[in-house]
Amino acid sequence: MPTTRGNLSGRALLLGVLLVLVVSLGAPGATWVLGSSEITWSFFPIGVGFPFLCLLFFNIALKSLRPGWALRPAELAIVLAMGLVVAGTPFFIMGYVLAIPTTPFYFASPENQWDRYILPNLPRWLIPSNQGLAMTWFFEGLPFGEPVPWGTLLEAWVMPLFWWFSFIWSLYFACFALVVILRKQWIERERLAYPLMELPQTLLADPDPASRVPAILRHRLLWLGAALPLFITLWNAAGFFYPLVPQISWDYAVQVGRNFPPINIRLYFPVVGFMYFANLNVSFSIWFFYLVALFEEGLCNRLGLGITEGDAFVVGGFPTTSWQCWGAFVAMVLWGLWMARDHLRQVWRKARDPGSAVDDTRELLSYRVAVVGLALAVFYMLAWLCRAGLPLGAAALFLAGVLIAYLGITRLVVQAGVYYLTTPMVSQAMTLAVLGTKAVTAPGLVALGLTFSFFGDVQSIFMPAAAHASKLHDTLDLGRRNLCLAIALALGLSFAVSTLYILYMAYDQGASNFSSWFFRVSGGAGVLAFDYATSRIINPAGVQYQKLAFFGAGALAMSVLTFLHYRLPWWPLHPIGLTIVSAWMIRNQAAAIFVAWAAKSLLMRLGGIDLYRRAAPFFIGLILGHFLGVGLSFLIDALFFPGNGHPILHG
Repeated sequence: MPTTRGNLSGRALLLGVLLVLVVSLGAPGATWVLGSSEITWSFFPIGVGFPFLCLLFFNIALKSLRPGWALRPAELAIVLAMGLVVAGTPFFIMGYVLAIPTTPFYFASPENQWDRYILPNLPRWLIPSNQGLAMTWFFEGLPFGEPVPWGTLLEAWVMPLFWWFSFIWSLYFACFALVVILRKQWIERERLAYPLMELPQTLLADPDPASRVPAILRHRLLWLGAALPLFITLWNAAGFFYPLVPQISWDYAVQVGRNFPPINIRLYFPVVGFMYFANLNVSFSIWFFYLVALFEEGLCNRLGLGITEGDAFVVGGFPTTSWQCWGAFVAMVLWGLWMARDHLRQVWRKARDPGSAVDDTRELLSYRVAVVGLALAVFYMLAWLCRAGLPLGAAALFLAGVLIAYLGITRLVVQAGVYYLTTPMVSQAMTLAVLGTKAVTAPGLVALGLTFSFFGDVQSIFMPAAAHASKLHDTLDLGRRNLCLAIALALGLSFAVSTLYILYMAYDQGASNFSSWFFRVSGGAGVLAFDYATSRIINPAGVQYQKLAFFGAGALAMSVLTFLHYRLPWWPLHPIGLTIVSAWMIRNQAAAIFVAWAAKSLLMRLGGIDLYRRAAPFFIGLILGHFLGVGLSFLIDALFFPGNGHPILHG
């Protein structure tokens, strides 16, 4: 592979910074202000994909006009990586960090009893003070004509944000270190597919670099595929201006029986496109186990069986199947680490002895830095959680659940190409199920409520983006120091810009006026988190054996399926499908996953691998067309319908 040292050119860095600004300002602005599409709700989101395609088309034009000025593939990859790693920061990290810790003083009332159970147990160093009405104005906006009380706001925000940032950055570094440690295992040994990287790799790794236009963009099948989502999006956009134009619905619900959940059929073109590049047994297992889960839930509803108590921030799934899937999820991660044991021994050997023959020159960090950094990050996070109020055992169990969740989601994304995903269960619920609320104590329960700020709505997380950046580096040789510096710059800038922008909008308009459930007076993220803690303090419970029984059943089923998958070559079911089918996101994507599986199966039967490869541009076109269509729809909303936008699915 040719070396490409110096890829962190000034123009690549500048374009990456511009993309980071687009994501950091556009994500909260699109949803909370414009009411338009959710552009950072996936692991290759519209907010990154649309600007990246625009940059690619601009670069094609530049090749024609000024060939010497055109960006090299490695420079474009650096820009893309900077956008991907910050996709979740403005919405799913800073959105919750600014929504949950701000809640206790403003929303406390005699009815919710927070003044008795929450306020006395709060770690004040993590909570912005309401001195000078700083939190009141955050939710309601500054009174008209009131000068900005800079001193009051700085006093309220600086220290809490510092401590929150210190934890989140430690978590991010731990995730990055795990990506470094497992890169060789996933890419070189297991040869995972990384389906979400198929689009950029195809566009950037052109076999004819002298050509102005990448070969894939000259393929008619690509534009035929792109025409489908583009036509629907632009047709519906015409209806924004002319109400007589009938809208084409993006989703349909099919009711299969009384007490059974409906089957959601959504026109999720990027899911079809990305899942085409996943292994057939993986895509088959996802939709197969989805149908099994629907049948189980319907049967339990009919017979009145299963777990009846839900858990905070676990959306969509029946509690019984959620706990079963969580057991399978944890087992998947543990079995994956067990199968990587030989590689992990080599990593440990290199970390202990840098002079060892183990080669880590292609990694983004040396194995010693990754292992030592991971240990220090885990130690700091444990100390932080204990200082916040959690007993050491609860803190260790909770943090283990968080890291398992991040590892599992990353594995699922890079192996199965799942477009967007969350965990079937949250680590807070697992901690309480294992230890019971009495062992966690009241301060610990309040601290667990606060942890929903970074681990509640677990979407668009950093670790899969870091894994994708590592894959781009593996393909295009971006230079590890260059890529690490670009990622660090992107993250630092995104945290700063998104925080300042959300605070500005809040004090200007009032956060409770955003088009978001995060900041609602009733049922907002903070209310949900602290009502959850309050109910557990008032109603203490011991170990929750029923939940753990279903968890164990899921883990056992996963272990059996894993054994069959690796021992019987003809076994059709991949165990990965069992881990996620309770999640509402998979239920939205299951029909599209079935279409991708059916199309690929048919093509492979008719023409083998050759026909599969010849048809690939059509499925890449589905992704490209969706990105372009939703991006154009977003621009139409921004120009003509601010505050009354037209959201299109999640992406």
